[in-house]
Amino acid sequence: MNTTINKEKVLIKALSVMKPKIKKSLINTGINDREDLEQEIVLRIVKAVRDERIKIPPSFSKYKEKFMK
Repeated sequence: MNTTINKEKVLIKALSVMKPKIKKSLINTGINDREDLEQEIVLRIVKAVRDERIKIPPSFSKYKEKFMK
């Protein structure tokens, strides 16, 4: 259950970070294809989170702690 919550948090974070870039990039796409392309990009982000190719990065303190070992 904990991994489900983490994946949900990662998904929400990834989509919130990527959404403005997706919208900006869609301007370069034909108006008839924008919605389909946006859905495809979002689907790929969801799959990447599900397959654990996108994870929450460690905090600076955790990174430093790991690096100092």
